[in-house]
Amino acid sequence: MGTLSFQKIDKNIYKNGVVVGITDELAPEQNGYFYIPDIVVKGDLSGELEYEGRIMVAEQIETLVGMEVGQFGVRGPIWKNVRCKILK
Repeated sequence: MGTLSFQKIDKNIYKNGVVVGITDELAPEQNGYFYIPDIVVKGDLSGELEYEGRIMVAEQIETLVGMEVGQFGVRGPIWKNVRCKILK
């Protein structure tokens, strides 16, 4: 049987305490990296970023999309398939 948690899930990416990106889902840590499928860009994503209480840097972006139309409307810009190295 699973564990019930009322802790709020934070899918935001922060830089200096300011939200600079939003993810659709939490990305699990894999071998010292986060592989994030989609990031809605809200600010400067260069340099050190905070995600899930960890410090990371974006190393590789597969696709940059200016605007995306989905079932919940239009959003963008979007970074797709982003590899982020976890520093701490």
